[in-house]
This record gives sequence, C-alpha cells and structure tokens, in this order.
Amino acid sequence: MTLPFFFQTLISGVSNGMVSYLMIAGVSLIMSGMNMVNFGQGAFYVLGTYLTYTIASKTGFLPALILVPLAVAVIGYFVEKATRPLFGKDMLYIMLLTYGVAYMLCDMMVMIWGYSIRLLTLPKFLNGSIRMFGINFPVYYLFEIVISGIIAFAFWFMINKTKLGMLTRAIISDRSMVANLGVNVNSMFSVLFMIGIGIAGLGGVLNAPITGMSPKEGLSVFGNVMPILCIGGLRNMDGCLPAALLVGLVNAFGAIFLPQYYNLLPAALMVICMFLRPQGIFTKKEAR
Repeated sequence: MTLPFFFQTLISGVSNGMVSYLMIAGVSLIMSGMNMVNFGQGAFYVLGTYLTYTIASKTGFLPALILVPLAVAVIGYFVEKATRPLFGKDMLYIMLLTYGVAYMLCDMMVMIWGYSIRLLTLPKFLNGSIRMFGINFPVYYLFEIVISGIIAFAFWFMINKTKLGMLTRAIISDRSMVANLGVNVNSMFSVLFMIGIGIAGLGGVLNAPITGMSPKEGLSVFGNVMPILCIGGLRNMDGCLPAALLVGLVNAFGAIFLPQYYNLLPAALMVICMFLRPQGIFTKKEAR
C-alpha cells in the first residue's frame, strides 16, 4: 500500500466512523439516561436522508443540515410520548414498541418516496477535491469529519459542562433521587430522546449524498452500528467516538486487505470484545 493510498483509506475510515458516531451517540444517550434501547434509531436516520432529499431540493443543502435534525427531533418527541406508559416495565416492551415504530416509519417512507433509491446532488463548493499527501481527497469527506467533530465536541460539552448534562448524569446515577429533588424527570426524558433522535437525523443528512436513500435500510442500519455500541460500552457515552472511529477504520482497511470478510470484521471485533472485555474497550472500571 502506497502512502497516498493509505491516507485516502484513512480519511475514508475516519469519515465513515464520524457519521456512524452521530447515530450511536444518540442510542447511547437514550440508553444511559432513559434505560431503554431505541430500535427505531435506524429508521430515524434513514428518515433524515429522505427529508434531506426533499428539503434540500427546495432550500439547498446547508439549510437542510439545520432543518432536518430539528424536524426529526420533533417527530421523536411524539414517539417518546408513545413509549412513556411503558416506563418502569420490562425493557422488552419498549424494544418491541420502538421496533414497531421503525416498521411504521419505513412503510411511511415507502408511501411518500417509493422504493427507488434516490441520490442527492451536492452543492458545487462541496463537490470538489483537495490535494493532500499526494492524492485528491473529496471535499465532502472532510466536511463530514469537521461537522461530526463539532457535534461530538458539543455533545461532550453538553454532558460534562452544562446544567442539562449535570441533570442527565444525575438521572443516570439515581433517577428516584433526582425526581425527589423536584426535577421533572419526564420532561428530561423528552429532551434526551429528542437530542438522541436529532443527532441520528443529522447523521442521515450527512450520509445522504454518499450512500443514497432506501427505506429498507431503516431496519438494518441499526444492526450495522451495534458493534460500535458494544465496543464503546453500552452505557458509556464517552466511548462512542473512539469506538466509532475504530470500527470505521476496520471497515475501510478491511475492505482493502480482507474484502471477502469485509462484512464480518465489525461483528468479529464485537464478539472478541464481548469475550475479553464485556463492559466495552473504552469503559473505565468504575463506569456503570
């Protein structure tokens, strides 16, 4: 492998990992703060790609980058309202409900946009390339990395440096105590769920010009990023980013060196992690 080709593969892996982070960070936030697994996360991600196709055709790509996550978050608010009667019951009920929501969203996308895979045309300033390390890198890959990096920092800042983050960490530690202190836990749940869903919608926006859109992916894409969640730690929000980057790089370099096992590599990495370090590679011993 030549040095320029190595850097090209590296950038591709980092870009893929950063976009995957946007979806899995929302899953981790909802799981940690609300003690629920949202199997509908992949459907919201794909919904973000379709809304991007519709909104970008009218307003342009950059406005869609802001409007689509907000629209997806609003839809997530109503889904959270539907799951609220099941809080405190067996997690299986919520898992089945969110999986049913995913099916409904996928069918709705078929009704509105059909089965045809749609591609989004990028604006001219994101459609070129930059010469780096002796090779031309797509500008859009670098744009993905920058936007995802900003969101990752904002997510970290929110959790660790704001009152909302302090309340979120308190809810994770002892939900009953926080409720007894007068905090409206149900409202907090709504906020956390909307943030988690909105981040997934943003991931859909960023990936729409690369992979295109297909309603069928709404049920499968969640399974594709599950290795990231297991490797980073099921309730470890700080582990999402390094785990996503690791899996992204494994995918990128695996496609070059082991193309026949490309689809198996992330799952194999997850299985090894579950045997050797079930709490997650990037989870500290004292973390829950």
